[in-house]
Amino acid sequence: MPILARVYIVRHGETQENRDGIIQGQLDTALNDVGLEQARIVGEKLRSVPFDIAFSSDLSRAVKTAETILAHHPDIKLQKRVELRERFMGELQGKTETSKFQAAIANKTMESGAFFAARAETWWLKDILDSTALLPPRDDPYHILVTTHGGFIGTLTRSLIHGRRVSCAPGVVVQRCLNTSVTIIDVDHAGLGLIKQWADTSHLRDSSYEILKQNADEI
Repeated sequence: MPILARVYIVRHGETQENRDGIIQGQLDTALNDVGLEQARIVGEKLRSVPFDIAFSSDLSRAVKTAETILAHHPDIKLQKRVELRERFMGELQGKTETSKFQAAIANKTMESGAFFAARAETWWLKDILDSTALLPPRDDPYHILVTTHGGFIGTLTRSLIHGRRVSCAPGVVVQRCLNTSVTIIDVDHAGLGLIKQWADTSHLRDSSYEILKQNADEI
């Protein structure tokens, strides 16, 4: 079946809080020097993609990553979305270590997993499915850039898979996504998605620094 849209979901570049193991949640943190370089590299990787639309979380680390990618696509206006923010982590935000006791207390101030998943899926339905369905028909798919956060990407994809709105191509396994990883989902005219690529970081292979394997926001 012909593809209506190809969605490129990019996790933001590294922040110092990522490096220090600090739970960020919706704290507005900035890319560190490594993150800025990662954003530059992923921008080079995606420079040949003919983007038509671009969305980003309104938090600085995602916006800067998006703006660096879009430096190669100056005609594309970045659309910032509060809905694309990371999970609100309540009293855990800004902390580095969390005991089970602390987590149990903070759970009362955190955004619930169910609400987080509903927020992510509602955004997908509105900005990806409903909006693209209204675009003029054409032979080539619309190419959409989305820059957001690790917890959001995992929650969105798992929610869509659970709801049978999205499936995985053969060999694709949904795991943790690292900084500036690129996930690609093809969406057909019936609104069904296929994850063609999950959290690719091959563009960082020749980098001189270690890629962080952990994300303190995913607890």
